[in-house]
Formats: sequence, structure tokens, C-alpha cells
Amino acid sequence: MKKIFNPKKLKKTISNEKIKSLIIVICFFVLSISLLILVGWLLHTQDILGVNSEGPTIKFNTALSFFLLSICVLFFIKKSNYYKPLNKILISIVLIIAILTLFQYVFNVNLGVDTIFIEDTSTTILPGRMSPITAIGFLVLAIAIWGMQSKKKQTRKRTQLVFIAIILCSLFLVLGFLLQITGGKNLNFINSTSFQAALIFFLFSSILSLKNASKKFYNLILSKYAGSKLIRIIAPYNFIMILLMGFTLLYLVNNNIVSFNIGFIIYTIIALIVSIIYIIGIAVRINKRDLEREVFKNSLYQTNFELNQFKQALDESSIVATTDVNGVITSVNDKLCEISQYSREELVGKTHRVINSGHHSKAFFKELWSTIKSGEVWIGGVKNKAKDGSFYWVHTSIIPFKNEKGEIYQFLTIRQDITRLTMLSSQYENLQLKNKEIEQFTYIASHDLQEPLRSIRGMVNILKQKQINEIDEVTNNCINFIDRSTNRMSSLIKGLLDYSRIGANKVLEDVDINEILKTIIINDLSDDIKNTNATIEVEKLPTIKVYKNELHLLFLNLISNAIKFHKKGLNPQIKVSVDKIDQYWKFSVTDNGIGIENLNNRNIFGIFQRLNRRGNFDGTGIGLAHCDKIVYLHGGEIWVDSKLGDGTTFYFTIPINLN
Repeated sequence: MKKIFNPKKLKKTISNEKIKSLIIVICFFVLSISLLILVGWLLHTQDILGVNSEGPTIKFNTALSFFLLSICVLFFIKKSNYYKPLNKILISIVLIIAILTLFQYVFNVNLGVDTIFIEDTSTTILPGRMSPITAIGFLVLAIAIWGMQSKKKQTRKRTQLVFIAIILCSLFLVLGFLLQITGGKNLNFINSTSFQAALIFFLFSSILSLKNASKKFYNLILSKYAGSKLIRIIAPYNFIMILLMGFTLLYLVNNNIVSFNIGFIIYTIIALIVSIIYIIGIAVRINKRDLEREVFKNSLYQTNFELNQFKQALDESSIVATTDVNGVITSVNDKLCEISQYSREELVGKTHRVINSGHHSKAFFKELWSTIKSGEVWIGGVKNKAKDGSFYWVHTSIIPFKNEKGEIYQFLTIRQDITRLTMLSSQYENLQLKNKEIEQFTYIASHDLQEPLRSIRGMVNILKQKQINEIDEVTNNCINFIDRSTNRMSSLIKGLLDYSRIGANKVLEDVDINEILKTIIINDLSDDIKNTNATIEVEKLPTIKVYKNELHLLFLNLISNAIKFHKKGLNPQIKVSVDKIDQYWKFSVTDNGIGIENLNNRNIFGIFQRLNRRGNFDGTGIGLAHCDKIVYLHGGEIWVDSKLGDGTTFYFTIPINLN
């Protein structure tokens, strides 16, 4: 589920988005203020140089330093190697201005740094020179900005302490101005720095400190968790209320409205009352959320309890596994281990190839993956292989799981063992086959087998009308006809018997198909080959597990037909070849014979379906029916491609892994 909720991703979002946005806003704010002050100095506009006419003004060099540092920070946010040299140059300029200003204060000299850009006519004492505390602030801030760009973690930690020191000092100056605190002789520096400079120092150092702080710190403040929300609620209250109440107290005391003691008591009482009310308000909100959380927790507990029951029921009744998007198994239940005979350690981390039986084709699995990768549920039957080599069938449902973006992150596979059902189905199919054979035999017995008998009876009646000593030519022809009919009936019955016996005692064994073809050519069809001067070309054929006697009869019938139905005056040319396609061997027997007429409108594999007229070629018309039944017993298919006068090719398939 890590793709659905990732705390690290949340932290990265807070860091890269919120902090970066705040820094950019502060930098443009400082740029605007400093640029406005620079323009004010150039135009000698006194009103924009200080907060009031009696307070200190923000000097040209001060505004220039803020301007340069703002650009420097924006360059740092840009994170481009192109801006790094400019970044260092800008920091160096600010450092030089700050150091030279402090040098003038320490050694009581005038280096002309204060009026190098503009002449200050509004200040009588040290015109154009920033205050010492301002110069120290720029020196320390420039060093801190330089330090926060360091790749060393220890340097950034020390830089954080510098930022905190600047924050505290600048906050002291801002509050001193807001609360109208005068420094006196001992704290004269409080009154020497302008309010704008102190405020910008505070904003600048605060936001840069947040950027430089550890991820834990700013996630503590900016995250969506309850503790962070509480900090964001309480911190503004503490800051604003303390500031307002302190300002009010000083105002009342300084204007002799109340004495300090009375004012302190009032301050304390109001602070307590407001704090209690505020805390009560927060407590009510927290209690309300806790109540909602408790309701949600109970609902979640009940849901999880029901889900556990569903999972228990599923584990006890089904074979369950989960995989990642690449099909690697991530978890399995006990039933999968039981039926596959593999342990969890042997399955987890592997793909389902470990239980692949080899029964299904590549196209089968391609269609399966195409379905589930499109986000749809795939349902179907799959033949798997256990560790001991045995096979089992499962009814399989594969369900894609998606995250909040609609991306598939895992698959849940639920299977039901249907091996027994499959065996029953196979037995049912065999029973149907037997019934079909019985029906065919019954039909033949009542029609085709009656035809020669009727001929015999007709001829006998003719003989009865003749005297015994009157055996003329007609009588002789009748006797001959009776003989032929009787022979044909015998052949038909034998063909039926042969058909019914196919597969009766079938035994799977590894057979070299080349040896079968060699036996057929040398022993079975040698006379036919010699008489017709036939040529038989045989490619290199595989050794496969088949029913040997049945496959021998299959090739014998196909090659015999290829020799029998050759063109007059043309020697038969026959080719036997094989191709491996997915999980099947595809055999073909091709000849240059007379072809088959009206192929699309005929069931050439039916019993007694002759390819040509009876008088033209010998045979009973049952050979191709034998072929069809043999291929069916092997779990394959047989078909023909032929055109009258252009030869014939018979194709049939045999599974590579026949069990």
C-alpha cells in the first residue's frame, strides 16, 4: 500500500513547495522595500526612509545590501550552476560593505564607503553610515547564507544557530520599537537601527532558518498531523496576545493612566482569563475531533473485523496469492502451498512460471496479461503443475488493485480447484463420443449395411427363376455381383470394427516419429510406392509422447491416400513436415494428387465419406474418419487444404506436453 500513502513523499512536498514559495514571497517583498528605499535616497524623499521623522532612517548601503542578499537567495533557490558565481559575488559585496563599515567604527576613520553611491544630507552625525548593529547583522547574515549553501551537514547545523541568534536580536529590536522601549545609555543600539531594517532582518532570518532547518523541524510545524496543527493554533495566539497586552501595559504605564503594579495585576488577570478561554476553546475542538476519531475508530475496527472474517473464509475455501505489477509473487495462503506442494519461501519472490504446466500457449498468456494490465478482471481455467510433477486445474480470477491515481500496483489471484470437475467433464465428453459412435454405427447398420444384403437377396431371386443347368452369362454376372457385394460388406464391417477399436488400449509413450515413417515406407507401403514410382520426402521429425499404434495408423492412412489419389501419368510426390507453434507440434502431409472437389461443402472426416466415386478408386471411405478420431484422442485438431487438380495438404496438431 506504500503507493497509496507515503510519509516521505509528504515531507518532500512540504519542503519543496511551501518553504520555497514562502522564501520567494519574502525575497520579493524585501526586493520591493529595498528598491523603494533606494529610489527614495536617489530622489531625496525623506518620508520613505524611516517610519517616523524622529526615528533613524534606513541607509542607502543598508537597502543595497538587502537588495543584493534577496537576489542571492533567489539564485540559491534556482539551483543552477550558472548562478553560483553570481551568488558568491553578491555575498562578497555585502560582506565587504559590512566589514568596511565596522572598520570605520572601530578605528574611527572615514573610508568614504557610506557616501560612495549617494550623498546623505539629512543626517548630521556620520551621514550615510549604517548603524554598528546593522553592519554586524549583515556580516552575520551573509556568512549564514553562505553557510546554508554548504554540502556539509555540520556546517548547516552551525549556520542554524546563527540564524536563531539573528532572529532573537531582530525580534528584540522590532518589539522594542513597537512597545516604545528606549534603550538609554546602556542600550543605545536599540534606537540606532531603523524599524524597517530590524523587521527585514527578522523576516529574512526566520524564513531562511526554516529552509535550513532539518526536515523534522519544518514538518513538525507544517505537516497535517494533530501536533503540527496545535502548534499553528497556539503559536500565533501566544505571539500576538503577548505583544498586544505588553504594548497596552506599557502605553498605560508610560501615559500615567495606571501605575505599574496595578497595570501588571490587570495584565496578569486578563492574560489568565484569555488563556483559559482560549485553552477551553481548543479543548472543545480537540474533544470533538477525538469523538469523531473514536467513532471512526470503532467503525474501522468493525470493518477490519468483517474483513478478517472474509479473509479467513477466503483462505479456507480458495487458493489465494498476490503479485506485483511484474507478476512476482508477494504473498500466498496455505491452500496454494498445499495444492502446489511448494513452501512459501519457494513461491514468494518468484513468478507463476514455477507452477506453469506448459499446457497453455503464449497467446493464452498474452491475452491474460493484456486484460489485467488494462485494469479489467480476468476469469478462466488454468492448468498448473505441482512440485511432484502432477497436474491440477483451477478456476482463476485475477483482480487488478489500483492506487488513488488509478495506477495498478498489484494483482490479487483467487483460484478454485476444479481438477475433479475437469475429470468429470472429460469423462462426459468421452461418453458423448461413445454415444456418437453408437449412433453412427446404428445409422450405418440400418442403411449402408442393408444395401449389399438387398442386392444379394435380389440376385438370389433371379437365380431361383432359372434351372440349375441353365447357368448362362446373366447368371454368372449375378453370381459375380453377389461376390463383390459380399466382399464390400465385409470391408465395411471391418472398417467399423477398426474405428471402434481406436483408442481402446491406448498407452502414452515417447515415440520417434522418424521411426514410424520409416516402418510405413519400408514395410506397409513398399509395394504401392514401387508400383506408382512414388517419392516421399520426410523432414527431421521430433520424438514426442503419443499413442504409438494410433499415430502409426494416422500417418499410414494419410500417406496411403496421397499415393492412391495421384494423377494419371504423374508420379506421386509426397512431403511430410513439422513446425513447432506455441505448445503444439503442427504436422503436414502434402501431395501433388488430384485434389478434392467441393471441399467447403463436404464433411470429409465423416465415416464412409468417399472423396471420389466408388468405381474410380478402391476403399471404404473410413480412413479419414480414423484420422480424425486419432487426432482428437491426442487433444489436437485436423484440417485439410486442397483444390481440385492442385494437390492436397492435410494438417494436424499434437500437444507438446501430452498427459
